[in-house]
Amino acid sequence: MIRKYFPLVLILLLCGCATTQKSSRAIKNNQQTTPPFSSPDTSPQLQNVAGETLEEYALKKGVVFAKTDFQGVLEATYVKLLIESADDQGQKFQLYIGDKNQQKAFAWDVQTVKPGYFFIELPYGAYKISSISIPVGSTLATEKLDVKFDVLPDAIAYMGTLRMVGTKEKIKLGGLPVIQPGFEFTTEIINDEAEGKTVFHQNYPNSTSPIVVRLMKINANKSMIFKKNN
Repeated sequence: MIRKYFPLVLILLLCGCATTQKSSRAIKNNQQTTPPFSSPDTSPQLQNVAGETLEEYALKKGVVFAKTDFQGVLEATYVKLLIESADDQGQKFQLYIGDKNQQKAFAWDVQTVKPGYFFIELPYGAYKISSISIPVGSTLATEKLDVKFDVLPDAIAYMGTLRMVGTKEKIKLGGLPVIQPGFEFTTEIINDEAEGKTVFHQNYPNSTSPIVVRLMKINANKSMIFKKNN
């Protein structure tokens, strides 16, 4: 009986080995062709509003602008801010701040906003910047953030200066991958209203819409400080 079914068993085993080897080769090939910075996040990437469409955006949605100031460890090739709607948790936006001339730092097509001031349009409502990421080697270091702001209907709002200082790098254990890069930082919001309005009108000289001051707010903890300059 064993001799009768032995050839059939042998064929099945050989087929199984061939399938396993083929799958292993496919996985290996996929690993080799996957770029180190491939982004799984497909949420929209925000860009500065074009001058000729500013008034149209302000009427239909809302426009907010602010300055970013990254120092210390956060002085990287680019910084990614993840923005989430407080009303719809599934609504997310990515804001990449960096020099477009450094495009070689990205392994996929990223639309960046130059360091300094950004001017973006969003559907009106409550939002928060929920995380900040910087490149570290061939991966990203991401830390949670809780900076809240409002987009007002039919308005252009100045949100202040978001100053973040990376104090030191660190290694985080847990999750996938098990060892992850990270960093410690401090955060403050500064009210530079006069400078902000001047820069806005330099970028959008034809705008006649009034500017409302609505500063960002951060949750106070050991790594976050709220500051307002009068």
